[in-house]
Amino acid sequence: MKKLLLLLFVGLAVVSCKKDDDASLSLDMPTSVDASSSFSLKVELTWGDVSNAEGYNIYRADDIFEDPEGLDYELIGTTDTNSYDDLSVESSSAYYYQIEAFSGSTTSDLSAPVAASTTTITADEAFDVLAEYTGGRRYDAASANDVPNIIIDVINEQAVAGTDLVFLIDNTGSMSDDIAQVKAALTDIISNLPPNNRLAMAVYNDANEDPDGWYEWFDLTEDYSQAQMFLDDISVYGGGDFPESVYDGIYNTVDFLSWGSDTKRMMLVIGDAPPLEGSLTVRTLSEVVDICNDMDVVANLYPILIND
Repeated sequence: MKKLLLLLFVGLAVVSCKKDDDASLSLDMPTSVDASSSFSLKVELTWGDVSNAEGYNIYRADDIFEDPEGLDYELIGTTDTNSYDDLSVESSSAYYYQIEAFSGSTTSDLSAPVAASTTTITADEAFDVLAEYTGGRRYDAASANDVPNIIIDVINEQAVAGTDLVFLIDNTGSMSDDIAQVKAALTDIISNLPPNNRLAMAVYNDANEDPDGWYEWFDLTEDYSQAQMFLDDISVYGGGDFPESVYDGIYNTVDFLSWGSDTKRMMLVIGDAPPLEGSLTVRTLSEVVDICNDMDVVANLYPILIND
């Protein structure tokens, strides 16, 4: 009994000491915070390491031309490094950020507010970011004639046996020549597929102009004749050079398909226009990145930007 009481006393003493240590721990406020203003779809944040910090909370407020100290800051993310990329911003916008260090339940003071801004959205940056944050790679086609060869290059460089592969194609009016080239070259494209690949296709347009018919798809299959039938039925309309429902199209495709490959899952996003943002899209860049990365095998995006 004495031994038991002694062990309980020692245990309580250890717990008490740990609580005292936690209570006495103090963390310095993060300093040297830097926020980018050169991107349209992200803000890159960096700051100096805080001794004894386990991680950092990132807070953001919209810049509404008020004193940054008086704004409402919302927790938008947490990281265990001294950098963070905010993908939940919109283009042509301004923000303030504050960083808070933490260790257990102990938190530091918030850093001084730092301003950031985003530039005008471009298809160039959008396709770069979609590839970068899903483990893919961005490709460029100088003209419609180049599109089939670029698709074959992507397949030869990225696909492996047993890949789940989907073509997601913008079918607005400016894509007419590009889709015609893919239709004509589909037999050659399919001949380059590695063994046991499943194939799917989908098209996206502008959900605001055509709420019912802006998106069409068929599921992954080894019956490649479905791809030819699907392509033959594609008609182009609307669009021009305006932004399209890129985020919604990618999200739907990842969400709807019966993914099954445990080796490689990849999507070729073929288009020439940037994504819609704000109230004009249901899904955001950060949601697209999350759903691609949340699967057991990441759905890598390989955007093909057509520059003609």
